[in-house]
Order: sequence, then structure tokens, then C-alpha cells
Amino acid sequence: MMRALKLIVAASALVAPALALAEAVEEKNIASGKQKLDPASGYIFVQANYRTFGMFLRVPDDSTRVEYQKDWDEAFAKAQKKYPGQLRNWQNNVKIAEQTGKEPPAKPVEPTPENFSIEPIELRDTVSFGPMFIYNKDEPANRFNYLTSVKPGTYIYYGPLLMQPGMVAGGLCYCMGTVRFEVKPGVITDLGNFLIAAADSVKDWDVASADAWRRAEEKAAKKGEPVEAPGAGRPKLAYGVPDSLKALPAVQAEFHAHGKLNNYYALMFTRMPPVPGVLGYRRDTVIDLRTGQDVPNPVIKTQVKIKK
Repeated sequence: MMRALKLIVAASALVAPALALAEAVEEKNIASGKQKLDPASGYIFVQANYRTFGMFLRVPDDSTRVEYQKDWDEAFAKAQKKYPGQLRNWQNNVKIAEQTGKEPPAKPVEPTPENFSIEPIELRDTVSFGPMFIYNKDEPANRFNYLTSVKPGTYIYYGPLLMQPGMVAGGLCYCMGTVRFEVKPGVITDLGNFLIAAADSVKDWDVASADAWRRAEEKAAKKGEPVEAPGAGRPKLAYGVPDSLKALPAVQAEFHAHGKLNNYYALMFTRMPPVPGVLGYRRDTVIDLRTGQDVPNPVIKTQVKIKK
């Protein structure tokens, strides 16, 4: 099993994740003509009262699946072509081990459709924003705005993950429950400050929240003051795009509950706090509060680091 996992990891390196053609848009570049709003692209607008960051996963569509299968076939063919040479090297190393009294190396695993893999298709169209490359800063409102051009489609908020070139530097994965929304071509999808302001202050939605409430209650009891709920200083929910973006229509994002996700980057994971009218939980079950129905959850595969 371990040898098979090593084969999968090695194969993943053959094909780098094909990220969406996402691009941070800056107001100064719009004004100078360096960047233009493309009616064929979709746009995600986010605002916050501080510099922030996050990642979205685009739900694979038919075109993504076709590209993915093509890359899988090419990588599989390369792995099969390399296997005979790897096998010969192993046979030679076994002979050397026998002559020197050392333990023989593990036999390389022949690639088959069952044990071969490239990067997960869910990571094909990842999109990140922030904390740098803001669209603009609204000085009077002390608000940072972010605009990202993306491929139209359905996007899942994967959590406040900080991306750096070629890697994820850190953050939290909302693997146990989050939200999704649609992005249409030629439209600015306005998320406003939903990602930081929409969550409800629920006492026991996760261990960290319950601990924060406990500490707040203990502190208030010592001072003889009312308990101030953790997150009470959260800004009010707000939407609206700058006037400089009036070239394209803007629509307020419609959020829906989304179920569990794989922890692809082996990060600390949690879930998005409950959002009134959108996202709720019953123990570890995600609830779509728009319908009152449980959200179907896929089989979750634990992300582990392979020992080399």
C-alpha cells in the first residue's frame, strides 16, 4: 500500500495543477487601460475592513474533465514508459544487496489505472485572493476591496488560505462545512464582506468557539460584567462595488450550503461558522438552511504526508 501511495505522489508531480486563468484586477490598471473588464470572464468581488485572503475551488465542469483526462492519459503513458527501466534498476540493486548482505530495496509498483493518479481534479481551477493586490482601498470607509477575474462556474469557499507562488503558505481549510455560489460571465459577483461578517456567534459550533465563550464568560464573571460574545465586534454585513466597476453589472452572490471537502493541503481544518438562513449544522452533519435538508457528503480521504 505504501509503495502504491508513493507511486501516486510521484505521478502527481508529472502534471502541475492547471489553475484557473484567475487574475487580480487593480483599479489603477483599469484607469490606465492596462487591464480591461472582459465580458467573457466572471469576476469575484470581496471587501473587508482589513487586508484578508482566501481560496475558492471551482466545481469541475465538462471542459475541465476533458482536459483532466487528457493530462491523466499523457502522464500514465509516461509512467508506463519509465517502468521497465525502473524495474531493471531494481533488479540490479537487488543483486548488489545480495552481494553486500544489505536489505534489498522494495520492488517498484507497475503503474495501472487502479493505482495511478495525478493531482486531484478538484484542484484544477483553484482561485485565491489577497492579502496583496487589492482593487482599491476605500479610505473613508477604511475598506479593502479585492476583484479577481475567473472562469465562470460554481465556486466553493475553501477557507482563509494564504497562497504564495507554487504553494499554500498556511491558513484554515473549511473542510467540514462551507458555502458555494455561482459566477456568471460578464458579471461581477459581489460577495461583499460575507466571508467575515455573515457568520453567527454560536456558542458550541466547534471546540475553538466553545473555548472562546468559556474564556469570555470567566473573564466577565471576574469583573462582574455582562458577557460579550466572541465575535461581537464583527462588522455588519455589507455589499456594493466601487463606481469604477460600473462597466459590468454587479449581482449579489447567492450562497448555498456545501458539504465536506478533502483536506488537500494537509492544513488545520475546521468548518465555516453557521450562517443564518444559509448554513447550519447538526453535530457533524451540514444543513442547508434554505431547504432544511441535510447536505450530501462525499467520502473524505485523509490527507497524509508520505514518508520517503
